[in-house]
Amino acid sequence: MTKLTKTEQIVAEKTVCVLLVRGESPDGKKIYAYLAIRADRLEAFMEAQKQGTFFPEDYGIVLEAGEGEPTDEIKQKMTQEYGFNHDAMLDLGTSDKAHDLTSNLASYAVKASEDDKDDK
Repeated sequence: MTKLTKTEQIVAEKTVCVLLVRGESPDGKKIYAYLAIRADRLEAFMEAQKQGTFFPEDYGIVLEAGEGEPTDEIKQKMTQEYGFNHDAMLDLGTSDKAHDLTSNLASYAVKASEDDKDDK
């Protein structure tokens, strides 16, 4: 995996991603957590998931968490308060995908800015 350029690193340090993480508790129950994590920590977070039991709060801030699936109320809260789009979620199944996302943040920001201008 290639190292981030200086510009990519600066953008990643200043960008916070909100993730919906699903897994199992130690007693086998399905759980979820919405995690706010700096983009420069995504790769380490993805690697930690491969190791088995880990604590998401070691990598970011847990915004919401619970058993099963998020309720409609929780989903609505995450959308309203954090702009989380459940219909446009990306699957970051590997640290390579996390690296790709992190290294392309600047171009995503430019595209979003252009889209905003087009909407006006």
